[in-house]
Amino acid sequence: MGYPSKSKLKEMDAKLNKIEGTLMVGPSSTSAEKFRWELCQNLVRFMAQKNLSQVEFAKLLGIDQARVSEVVNHRIDKVSTDKLIAYNETINPKVEFKIAR
Repeated sequence: MGYPSKSKLKEMDAKLNKIEGTLMVGPSSTSAEKFRWELCQNLVRFMAQKNLSQVEFAKLLGIDQARVSEVVNHRIDKVSTDKLIAYNETINPKVEFKIAR
């Protein structure tokens, strides 16, 4: 099997440049960013465990599918901490958040 042609590579590159992938946090991320990322991660885990589509999860949370997409892709710059906490409380009303030292 050979390498794709230059035109095929250009086509693939154009498609990939339009996609917003999942954001990650790194060593230089703030504590607040890491916390929002973990809140997103918890929601994604719940969605996967319950085998929910983004549309189904949006209905459960009472939000639109575009917001679920932001959560699933960890777009922590687009979703407030308060909203992420509220979404986590929706899926688990007994959830508690504690500060660890």
